[in-house]
Amino acid sequence: MLRGKFGPTVTSQGKRSGWDTISQTINASFPLVVRTGDDCEKRWYVLQSKAKDEIAAHKRESSLTGGGPPAKRLSQVADTVFQVLGHSEVSVTGLPTGIDTSMMQALEMQQR
Repeated sequence: MLRGKFGPTVTSQGKRSGWDTISQTINASFPLVVRTGDDCEKRWYVLQSKAKDEIAAHKRESSLTGGGPPAKRLSQVADTVFQVLGHSEVSVTGLPTGIDTSMMQALEMQQR
C-alpha cells in the first residue's frame, strides 16, 4: 500500500493511515521520542535515497577491473533497504522494472 501507485484501492488516505500505524508502532517501542506519520514517511524516503546512493557506489566499485582491495560491504541500513525494496526497485540504470544482474552478482559474492 505504501509503495503502490494511487488508484481505486490505493488512496492518499490509505497511505496516511499506513504511515500513522507505523508511527504508532515506533512510538510504542521508543516512547521517549514521539514521531508522526509524516516524520516516519520522510525518514523512510531519506533512508531509501541514501541507501540507493550507497548501492550505486557499491555497484561501481564492484565493477571496476584490476587489482586492489575488494569493494566495501553495504551498510546494514542499505542492505535492509535493498531487501525491502527488492532487486528491481534499486536499479539505478536500465529499465525501471529490470533486475540489475551485476548488483545481484556483487551481493552474492559479498554473501560468500
